[in-house]
Amino acid sequence: MNNQRIVVSLNLKRTIKIMKLTVLMLAVCLSSVVASTYAQTATLNVSAKNETLEKVLKQIEKQSEFLFFYNLEEINKNEKISINEKNANIQTVLDAIAAKTGLKYTIKDRHIVLTSEAAPASTATTQQNRKVTGTVSDAFGPVAGANVIQKGTTNGTTTDMDGNFSIEVPANATLQISFIGYIPQDIVVKNQNVINVLLKEDTQALEEVVVVGYGTMKKKDMTGAVASVKMDDTPVATVSTVSHALAGKAAGLQVSTISAQPGGQSTFRIRGAASSDKAGNDPLIIIDGFPVNSPGSLDSGNQYSGGNKDNILASINPNDIESIEVLNDASSTAIYGARAGNGVIIVTTKRGKSGAAKVQYSGSASVQQIAKSYEMLDASGFMSATNDYTREQWMRTNGVGIYGGKEATDPSLPALTLPYTDAQIANPANNTNWFDEISRLGFQTSHNLSITGGNDNTKYLVSGNYFNQDGVIKNNGMTRYSLRANLDQKLSKYVKMGINLTATRNEYDNVPLGSGQNENAGILVSAAQFNPALPIRDENGNYSMNSDASFLPNPVSLLDITDKTTQERLLANAFFEVRPIDGLLLKANFGIDRNYQKLKQYLPTTTLYGQRENGAASIAQGDNSDYLMELTANYTKQVGDHNFNALVGHSYQLFTYEMFSGKSNDFITDGFLYNNLGAGNAKRPTVGSSATKSRMASFFGRLNYTFKDRYLLTATLRADGSSNFASGERWGFFPSVAAGWRFTEEEFLAPLRNVLSNGKLRLSYGETGNSNVGDKAYSYYKVGNNNIFGNSMINGVYLSQLGNNVLTWETAREWNVGLDLGFLDGRVNVTAEYYHKVVSDLLNEQTLLSYNEVNKIIANVGKTQSQGFELTINTTNIRNKDFEWTSDLTFSLYRDKWKERDPKWKPNAYDEYNGWMRYYSGYLSDGLVQVGETIDHMPGALPGQVKIKDIDGYVYESDGSIKVDKHGIPMKTGKPDGKLDDADKVIYGSADPGYLFGFNNTLRWKNFDLNVYFYGQFDKLSAGSYKKQWLSNNVNDLRRGYNQPTSISDLWSSSNPNGTLPGYFQTESAYGVGDYYYEKTWFIRCRNITLGYNIPIKTSKHILSNVRVYFDVNNPFTITPYTGLDPETDISSSESAPSQLQWAYPNVRTYSFGLDITF
Repeated sequence: MNNQRIVVSLNLKRTIKIMKLTVLMLAVCLSSVVASTYAQTATLNVSAKNETLEKVLKQIEKQSEFLFFYNLEEINKNEKISINEKNANIQTVLDAIAAKTGLKYTIKDRHIVLTSEAAPASTATTQQNRKVTGTVSDAFGPVAGANVIQKGTTNGTTTDMDGNFSIEVPANATLQISFIGYIPQDIVVKNQNVINVLLKEDTQALEEVVVVGYGTMKKKDMTGAVASVKMDDTPVATVSTVSHALAGKAAGLQVSTISAQPGGQSTFRIRGAASSDKAGNDPLIIIDGFPVNSPGSLDSGNQYSGGNKDNILASINPNDIESIEVLNDASSTAIYGARAGNGVIIVTTKRGKSGAAKVQYSGSASVQQIAKSYEMLDASGFMSATNDYTREQWMRTNGVGIYGGKEATDPSLPALTLPYTDAQIANPANNTNWFDEISRLGFQTSHNLSITGGNDNTKYLVSGNYFNQDGVIKNNGMTRYSLRANLDQKLSKYVKMGINLTATRNEYDNVPLGSGQNENAGILVSAAQFNPALPIRDENGNYSMNSDASFLPNPVSLLDITDKTTQERLLANAFFEVRPIDGLLLKANFGIDRNYQKLKQYLPTTTLYGQRENGAASIAQGDNSDYLMELTANYTKQVGDHNFNALVGHSYQLFTYEMFSGKSNDFITDGFLYNNLGAGNAKRPTVGSSATKSRMASFFGRLNYTFKDRYLLTATLRADGSSNFASGERWGFFPSVAAGWRFTEEEFLAPLRNVLSNGKLRLSYGETGNSNVGDKAYSYYKVGNNNIFGNSMINGVYLSQLGNNVLTWETAREWNVGLDLGFLDGRVNVTAEYYHKVVSDLLNEQTLLSYNEVNKIIANVGKTQSQGFELTINTTNIRNKDFEWTSDLTFSLYRDKWKERDPKWKPNAYDEYNGWMRYYSGYLSDGLVQVGETIDHMPGALPGQVKIKDIDGYVYESDGSIKVDKHGIPMKTGKPDGKLDDADKVIYGSADPGYLFGFNNTLRWKNFDLNVYFYGQFDKLSAGSYKKQWLSNNVNDLRRGYNQPTSISDLWSSSNPNGTLPGYFQTESAYGVGDYYYEKTWFIRCRNITLGYNIPIKTSKHILSNVRVYFDVNNPFTITPYTGLDPETDISSSESAPSQLQWAYPNVRTYSFGLDITF
């Protein structure tokens, strides 16, 4: 079964199975008199004109308690018949069907077996019968309610709750085993007394269903671009957040890992990022019908960051997720209106199923190691490099060799004194690997327990999860406790209610991270730069400090910092459904999403900043509460060949946020930590608080129409009103329309159906919005700018934000063309999408004139345009009795560019009016300056520095000013002008990846299963790895004891003129390195390899019904030409400056052993 195939999930199938089985078992428990009475008295109204047999039978099942069972190989379910029976009993209706089709039927209690021929009268009596027993199961355990029928007869039975059956048949009989959703099997009895059967899923036997806004739809009826990720085969048991398992799983969805720390953040981008950075490009995430928001991260108020944590999905246990739908195009997302401009992700969690209580346990234990560590010099290498730098600096200062021609032996020169002797280099007193001192072997455990069960009226599910991860950096880890419960209760034939409850507590142990330098350096920066020739502690037991750079913290000392974050979340909603008349569903949904965060941090006196402040403590806490009320009405009606489905609704959300923080220092002891801020002797402790409240009201509607099951039309309209905008600008209207044509249903394509089993063409247009800038329409003031009057300090008030009362929604208008193709009865499925999107009224910053109290305002300025292509291919490569191999391939590309700029835009000389939204730019390089080389446009250039090209010059007006084009972009001559300025700079390319792909393979052989999952990015512009960037930025810091990467061996110098990296004095160049390090890179990451085995359970009376063990390797290898730490985490940072992109938390490789048990 394909991970990404948009099919009814296995859990939904099992729900259908259990529901039908429950009805069957209740019927069996009744007496034959009652059953006979029901068959005689139940009245039916069956009307069909040239409809398939399958639809007629479903019509009967819908009106009654009868269930039909038949062999798909014997019965042509697509045979067209016409029937019109009013107020008739079941025998009358079945006789009419039999007259049309020639089929035979047998009524057993309240289920009906259809066969293609009459049972031979003597088959079961003239031959000696034998009792045959066995178990019917699928890949996940026993199958209850499966049909076991003696072929050619009405002699049959069904399996019990444990999948067991018993039947008496002749020795030469053939058993037919079938169940809805699986491929039927014929098994010759011969002399067997025990027959065990493993059913294979038939993905064509059930109509495929996907979750969309405010409901579900059959895939065949969809007109929008929706990708579905079913979680059955997605390895999530060993990841801290489901975000880490989604990259490459859905075409159009870009998932980038920002940080590999425990619970580390991943960013989602659907079809690029065409909105401004101020409004953001994060998609709207819906969890069980509740639109959730990120609560953000708390700030300690000092220079240390705890990293980037996944806020929204980190609180959801990955094992509780049933499916994830990605709504790509505007026609699919427009039902969510003003918040759907960046796409929508719908997360559906598992729900209770009817049947006997089923207990499931899954657990795993994992070890983690750094996949690739920083390659830094050891003590001897550092000493040698320091000596080399000192020697080169001495030569340059005194004009020796290439720097002036003097001989090194010239007696007039000052003596060369090297910091380290040969003896010290050969036998260093200390050789500290600082990364080893702050890192460790990580360990991770996960335990999940769930209970589900119920009956036709009540279904429930309760699950709990404990997850603990000790990160590969010491003192860094996370623990999650989660509890989920849901209940579906049928109060009457017409009324149903349900509740969903998710309670989660995440606890993080943080370490100082980030890209700060010198005294602001976090633990990774300081471990990379700290002198390896120093010990951890000095002779007095204190942390050693670098006397040449005493402002760089000892990395081990940073482990003394106590920094803890607690995140608690309660996501709960209750719904009520009423069906007052046939086809009408009224639903009310009420919910709350409460996020509480608390950050506690203490910097002890053993750390650099802690010593300066004599201990510093801070506490911050935030409380987000979102409240939801939704009322919907859904009406479905069929009139002949016309099918209508109409939805109308109202939504109201209230958003509240409160924050409090306190900070103090100068403690008499480190023992208090942050538990007694009052013990600090700070002259003016810092206290802060804030609160916000906003509202959104919405009205929406959707109409779906199909004609003859082949012509499809969908239209939606949503009106959103937000209190974040000023009066007169609060309401936005977002329409969409989409059409589809299932052309394979046309008669003229009937000859091709053996090859082309499915074909649908789709076209859609929609408008969506983005308002994610908060209350920027309003002005507000802050307290500050304190002044002393007399002997008192008085708090001043100043304008912090200037409101914009004409600010309104950002609007995205998008066209989408889609094509769905299925070949060879669904063995190969292809979905292709092309889209073009224009985002107007961008919510962006606009510069104000300098006399204003604030210099910027948020305004609606500019337009962007995006276009892209997406491809999904799902294949069933091999499927037979013992072996199955399925594959999924996704491919995406997108391009985000400007369409219109801010009228006040002040372009650089290298800017393009319709250029990339995000790009890298600078000078072009031309190798390294060689000895004796003179460059006129680079006066003072030294050998070993990067040589920059002079490629262009400005065109000037008669008054000497630079001539500009109609957009204000300076015009250029196209010829070198003998100097370097912005005219010589160019755009290197887009900062976004060019192509995204995912490739998943699932193989099953008997009881074994194997999953191998790849994803990657291509045509990604890299600013260079740490092996290059760090040298150019920091190699001159060798003079003050900063360590360097091992790549320094390729540094250009007078003794190494063949070196390819810029020399020691590159930092003194006024022109930088240009594009010397830039390169197009790519990566293909093997995300997961999982091997599992289902242990056979030999007796149905055993307490266990299914046991599976598995071994999983996460991130086993990455194929890439990139030489840095990791091609994803290095260049997926939220930082934009290339020099800041290398301080990544090391990515990890995880080895896991897991166990799944069903009782």
